[in-house]
Amino acid sequence: MLFLLKSNKVEQLNVITDYPIINKEISDHPKCKVCRVYGSRKSLSPGFLLSVFVEFLKHPFWYSKRNKWKETFFTSKNQLQKAKELIRLGIEENAILYTYWADSSAYLLACLKKMGLKNLTVTRMHAFDVYEYGDNHGYIPWRSFVYKKLDKLLPISVHGAEYVNHKYPFTLNKTQTIPLGIPLSDETVNLSPVSAKHIISCSWVGTRKNLTGVFDALQNMQNTTWTHLGDGEDFETLKTHTNRPATLKVQLPGRFSQEGIRSFYRDEQTTCFISLSTNEGLPVSMMEAMAFGIPVVSTDVGGCAEIVTPETGVLLPKSYTHEDVVNAVNICAEKFSSPEARKRIQEFIKANFDAQKNYQKFLDFLEEENTKHKALHS
Repeated sequence: MLFLLKSNKVEQLNVITDYPIINKEISDHPKCKVCRVYGSRKSLSPGFLLSVFVEFLKHPFWYSKRNKWKETFFTSKNQLQKAKELIRLGIEENAILYTYWADSSAYLLACLKKMGLKNLTVTRMHAFDVYEYGDNHGYIPWRSFVYKKLDKLLPISVHGAEYVNHKYPFTLNKTQTIPLGIPLSDETVNLSPVSAKHIISCSWVGTRKNLTGVFDALQNMQNTTWTHLGDGEDFETLKTHTNRPATLKVQLPGRFSQEGIRSFYRDEQTTCFISLSTNEGLPVSMMEAMAFGIPVVSTDVGGCAEIVTPETGVLLPKSYTHEDVVNAVNICAEKFSSPEARKRIQEFIKANFDAQKNYQKFLDFLEEENTKHKALHS
């Protein structure tokens, strides 16, 4: 967001939301206008009701098994009514409509296109809004409708793009991989501990992150500490799970600020960063650790293979064993102990995941696509 606001390519950024923007740097920025749009209480058209019926009819087992009928109906209704309100308020001819997630907000854009909107519509795509397996149990509501209506789909990883193109072949000509990045400034090279091992993880604590699996794999390692930065809905479960006899020393300090995480990576000697997630996009948390030269141990899920390479860490198979994880940590302790090895990891991030460079490429892409789009629809 802030990179967009700082660019001379952006004349104005309208943030459409029904929640207040807390970040004053964004809400008070002269280029930013916050538009509060709410769903109305108007009656629903027969056309919408028919489309919902057809959507449910195409995937009855998924909706019934997951008990998603009511949630999907009211979310869709709310987004459709917001779309109608945006049409009533008016949308500038040269505006680009963009969502950061391919979730219900992307459905809103699809509704706008169905209503006849000519503007370029774009959605970024990560993990939960791409992969229909795992937590999504085989389907994401309105997928085909959203993909058909939007003009550009931008997965953050090559793996995500290939998944979408394979499952929905008609998306091939509208899909392009544009990776994210992180702000880089004064990162120093993190030093590897000389004797003891220190393993770091950083994430929201939820089922998909498989943090109990990290403990289970590492619990018998001697002279080793595992520190997890972050909390979440399963934080108490994680504390209970790790409060059992083990050789591994566990530290769960809870939530950290962004600056606190940076300070931790700068000051705490670290053997490696670890992620045993069952599903990922292309994790920013890994980029942040690697910006300080910290190697990564990760499961081969989503786009992780695009950032975890033999030069930056160790990639584990999805069906790893505990022995695999311990071996990977030991490899990191030996292979990436020198400042030179860690400097190469840092340079990899600077070359591939510098937010300033990547967001400038993103803005150039939007400008070029918008020019072509307006010429095609003029």
